[in-house]
Amino acid sequence: MSSYIKAFFISIHCVIIAILTILVSPVDRKGRITHYLSKVFGGVILFIAGVKVVVEGREKLNPDDNYIFISNHLSYFDIPILMIAIPNNVRFIYKDTMTKIPILGWGMYLGQYIPINRENVREAMKSLKKAAQKVINGISVVIFPEGTRSMDGTLGEFKRGIFVLADEAKVPLVPTAVIGSNVIMPRGKFQIKSGNVKVVFSDPVDYKKDKGFLEEIRSEISRSLIN
Repeated sequence: MSSYIKAFFISIHCVIIAILTILVSPVDRKGRITHYLSKVFGGVILFIAGVKVVVEGREKLNPDDNYIFISNHLSYFDIPILMIAIPNNVRFIYKDTMTKIPILGWGMYLGQYIPINRENVREAMKSLKKAAQKVINGISVVIFPEGTRSMDGTLGEFKRGIFVLADEAKVPLVPTAVIGSNVIMPRGKFQIKSGNVKVVFSDPVDYKKDKGFLEEIRSEISRSLIN
């Protein structure tokens, strides 16, 4: 199946899931239906693309607990991959301008995904604090602290905004490594390739106010990528 055909079916699927999310949002206060829809969303996308996900370390997670997942970022496919890999009721942070996209953007917003204004530091901090409140209320969050997808597959520097979220939420952080998604959909190319990817969860760690803590998380993810 060509990349264009895959993209067509994935687009139709995304619209359907977004519509369903919009429809259930008034009665889905705790986000449990949206959590189920996200599993369907991720699973069907990976099926269409021909991607299989191997997960290591899932036994370290309690599906009923709340976490902040700190992940590297290689590809747009990281999101459906992590939706399938993570057992918890989880949401992602996304660029706020996407909320204006008809149906898809509305679905993300009403599905309790978290918009962030990357151009305005003050507004970004407010968004991270809102994300922390969602975590406190029972929803886990994935954050890509590099801020953008890696150009060459290597792990970039982490932005310190993660500390705002972690300090407010006071829940364990899970260093998370996604391996191989850059091959599935390389940055700068319109290609959707079949293949295998791996997600590695390290042991959850308690947040601490320490200047070296962010580098500890980054080093743990880096070790998982090498191994």
